[in-house]
Amino acid sequence: MASNHLKALVIGTGLFAIAACSAQPEQPRPEPPLDALPVINVDADVTFPLDGYLISPESRAAVRKSQDLLVQKCLRRFGFEMELPEREPEQVRSRVIGVVDDAEVSKHGYSDPETLASVRRAEELRKQQKPWSQDMVAVLNGKGAKNEGVPSGGCMGESQRALGISVKSQEKAGDENFVIGLSRDSTTFAEADSRLKDAWGKWSACMKQAGYDYADPWGPNNEKKFGGDDASPEEIATARADVACRKKHDVNAIWVAVRTAYQNRLIVDNAEVLKKHQTRVDEQVRKAKEILSGKN
Repeated sequence: MASNHLKALVIGTGLFAIAACSAQPEQPRPEPPLDALPVINVDADVTFPLDGYLISPESRAAVRKSQDLLVQKCLRRFGFEMELPEREPEQVRSRVIGVVDDAEVSKHGYSDPETLASVRRAEELRKQQKPWSQDMVAVLNGKGAKNEGVPSGGCMGESQRALGISVKSQEKAGDENFVIGLSRDSTTFAEADSRLKDAWGKWSACMKQAGYDYADPWGPNNEKKFGGDDASPEEIATARADVACRKKHDVNAIWVAVRTAYQNRLIVDNAEVLKKHQTRVDEQVRKAKEILSGKN
């Protein structure tokens, strides 16, 4: 007969074996297949599947304007007056793969004049806005408000509920940040993909031949000395070499194809939530238009 110590050892070993079997790490998913490489000549050619789930600039402006009106109405109940900010549709592009167009970088280097103009407009509007008192801010966000009857989450929370905008961080559908987050995930996956890494390696070797030492295309793009209002001759020369090496080795086309493949996978993985998201965004826009037209 086995001793109690031996029995414990046998039982313990058996449990360890079971635990070891059940703790096997998941196999990494294979890299997704690529469609035919797209033709990328200008920024407008850089498009991705998840773009279709983002709210349009016009609809985003309508939702924000309607939310401003709801917040203003709510604040007035507590004796505060809020100036309505300007909310015009902004078609600001995002250079998710960096520079593309030689004609553009020949003028602006790594700067994006549209983005710079948008930043300046936002800064100017902030300067024009009158400062808010602490009591007004408290009623706005519902934190530390002295007034009675402040709605949960303040006037901002009330406006979000009225429009069907998610107020809980775990709520994905209806929050544009959910789609933006998926887009960022696709960037992470793409930049770890062997096919894009190979293209970046060829780009790096090409840049070295031209006299520039960068490991990947984000290197020159993130140079602190580049990207201001006025591009220096050095910046323009670097950016033009960057674009030329990208074209020589199809870097932009491969980049877009790889990122697209991961976005398509993410869309399949999140199909139900994305469907619900689109429904909720459509409802937000509908309610916003009703508010702006005075029907609500």
